[in-house]
Amino acid sequence: MLRWWLVQKLPSRMFARRRYGTYGSSYPSGDNFGLPPVRVLGPTIWCTTAIGATYLGCAAYEVYNDAQEVKRGRARSGWMASSSSSPMTFEQLEADRALSHVRGSYWSGRDRHPSRGGVMDGWRPAWLTESSGVVRAAILANAGIYAVNNLVPSTWLYFAHIAAEGRNYTLFTSMFGHAGLLHLGFNMYALTQFAPHVQQSRIFQGSNSHFGAFYLGSGLAASLGHHLSTVWPNRLGRLSAGLGASGAIMAILAAFAMSEPDAQIGLMFVPGSLPAEQALLGLTLFELYGLFVGIRWLPLGHAAHLTGLAVGAAYVHFDGRKRLWVPTRRLAFYSLRRFKMV
Repeated sequence: MLRWWLVQKLPSRMFARRRYGTYGSSYPSGDNFGLPPVRVLGPTIWCTTAIGATYLGCAAYEVYNDAQEVKRGRARSGWMASSSSSPMTFEQLEADRALSHVRGSYWSGRDRHPSRGGVMDGWRPAWLTESSGVVRAAILANAGIYAVNNLVPSTWLYFAHIAAEGRNYTLFTSMFGHAGLLHLGFNMYALTQFAPHVQQSRIFQGSNSHFGAFYLGSGLAASLGHHLSTVWPNRLGRLSAGLGASGAIMAILAAFAMSEPDAQIGLMFVPGSLPAEQALLGLTLFELYGLFVGIRWLPLGHAAHLTGLAVGAAYVHFDGRKRLWVPTRRLAFYSLRRFKMV
């Protein structure tokens, strides 16, 4: 996420006296610097709800498709008639998916282990055919929105989150907005390099829906991290526009480093590489320095990046598949079964 200091682009109503001049009853009192206040509880609840809805929606989509595939398989084998009186259970659905996962050879060494030359040391177009549709959809969405923002500049504010402006939905839409072609290109390049490996890892097991929920959920969490950082320690950040997919990409990078700590990561235009585990530590220290000390010539959303790194690392360390995704699939399964959809 990039912090874009273009206060002159903010809506004029932000600085109207009726809203901020006297800090009316709809907002808490201002701080000692006379800056517009920032809401905390509302955006936090909104983001938490949005992440939950994203996971449940993606899980329901996957469960429904899995159930339809199981039914088609049983019908082809002639087993459906003899078992029509016994409804499908969640355990049966999970067992069938696990069997399909093994048959699909998701665990090929080529997918699980990056080349020794490093992840970001060259363009490898394998993602076009081997990765999930999530990566392609993300690239198309980000590129399409960037084009729209350039063709219709008035749409820019709908894809940038300004903490003091008080709009919750931009916590989501801001992950699809970019400040320039270089910003967009670097984020999408990083996505194509890391996402295919992470999706085929032990945690995601090639699941399009799981990886999609993780991408969107971590992006929302990163946006919230940026928002809360404008309360402390970066109060002036509440007047800047936060936008970009890098918060979600940082979560993917951290998940990659936790899954493949010995894999070599190289940087574009920089010779050499280093182990992913060391790269993760160095990046974390860099973002911490940027957040609490500041780098004037590099207006990055350090809080969003740190939040993404924390989410990705924690998701792998605490086994997000077992603790979050499978329970969400179970909830989605029994919810769909109640409506006779599975």
